[in-house]
Amino acid sequence: MIILSGKKTIEEDLTPVPPLPTQVLTNREFIPLPKTDAQRKVDYLLNEYADKYGKKRGLSRRSFFKTASGFAAALLAMNKVYGMKFFDVEEVEAADEGAALAKKKPGNQFVFDVQTHYLDAPALKANYSKALGAKMIVDLLDGFRKSTVKGSGLMDLNRATYIKEIFLDSETAMCIMSGVPYVPGSPATLLPIEEMVGTRDEVNAKAGTRRMLSHGLPVPTRGKANLDEMERQVKEFKIDGWKLYPGDGGEGTGYRGWYMDDEKIAYPVWEKAKQQGIKNISVHKGLAALWFSVPHCKVDDVHKAAEDWPDLNFIVYHSGFPWVSDLAYSQGFKPHVANVFPELGSTFASTVVGSPVTAAHVVGQLLTHFGPDRIIWGTDSIWWGSPQWQIDALRKFRIPDEMVAGYGYRQITDEDKTKILGLNAAKLYGINVEETMKKLSMDGISHMKKVMNA
Repeated sequence: MIILSGKKTIEEDLTPVPPLPTQVLTNREFIPLPKTDAQRKVDYLLNEYADKYGKKRGLSRRSFFKTASGFAAALLAMNKVYGMKFFDVEEVEAADEGAALAKKKPGNQFVFDVQTHYLDAPALKANYSKALGAKMIVDLLDGFRKSTVKGSGLMDLNRATYIKEIFLDSETAMCIMSGVPYVPGSPATLLPIEEMVGTRDEVNAKAGTRRMLSHGLPVPTRGKANLDEMERQVKEFKIDGWKLYPGDGGEGTGYRGWYMDDEKIAYPVWEKAKQQGIKNISVHKGLAALWFSVPHCKVDDVHKAAEDWPDLNFIVYHSGFPWVSDLAYSQGFKPHVANVFPELGSTFASTVVGSPVTAAHVVGQLLTHFGPDRIIWGTDSIWWGSPQWQIDALRKFRIPDEMVAGYGYRQITDEDKTKILGLNAAKLYGINVEETMKKLSMDGISHMKKVMNA
């Protein structure tokens, strides 16, 4: 039972919310691991910093964690617990808000998030007892939301929350509404294509600018029916790119999955995309959900397809995690292949808080074999809440000197981060960043943010 003294505020008795997650959470596509001893030590040290530096300023732990100093303290705690400097942060930033703000990494980049989601929660809940897929999605995401956002749940993973967390609570300038391909009529549909493009069009209309793009959702194992559906999605919805899941064969199709270099199943889809002029192909690789076929989630088929279809861009979502090394080494063996682009959604978020060493290997290997011009920014939000903590974490992230020397990685630079956060994706989607930034700075969303922050 909580008892408030006369000197305490209600906020002081609320559960403190760390400025970024301190354990690996779920993103719908994998089950999170329990906290490790190291992650518990991060929690302990972070609370110590809050008591040491926050109380001097009259701040509760919860209030301290909302400050720039609180974010710096979280990164500092991870540096100390994991034993190497993964983040460019010093203790003075945890102690002094002015120092934290002065040393905050640049916040004027063009941030283009190519992987964002929400879902049709009412429909999924209505089908909870009818479809195993719907039940699994509801159980995973409802539990996740309740554990990370107190008083919240599955029903909050909706359009209103999406717009708020992506555009109002973060520096994201543009994003892509992504989704999960489905067979029409499936009770486990995460979000229908009609609602995906509807949200894109509504946001752009209200903003008065082009803030959002939307994927189309092919299911290659459906053959001619899929090609007809691709035609419909281009004509009716003017989709901006394709999103596919090789690990999911498609409900009722009889397939467990399919391969990107399958000439009978995949190549007609690539041919159709080429004919339509929709050349950005985003493919879920890695992160094999319980119902996905693991072999089809691996990355062995990526570079063969890319070689055979040089006019298309293959954006490998999640960078194929945990098979990032395989993807990177495939690129190393085939350096002439210039149309494969690793994307960071959930891979950076989960490793940077769950295992910074792994995050450093991921970033180091991708930089080594793909270079800074081909790594694409995505966050898999709003599964992770607002993407702002991921943006800030990347800005502060570095590969420890010991790993640079030991593995031959190149250090990630601020210039690299600017490219990764948005410039690379802008090139793929034909966006003039300078012109776009000018327009966005004067649109409806920017006006709303100014009013909120006044």
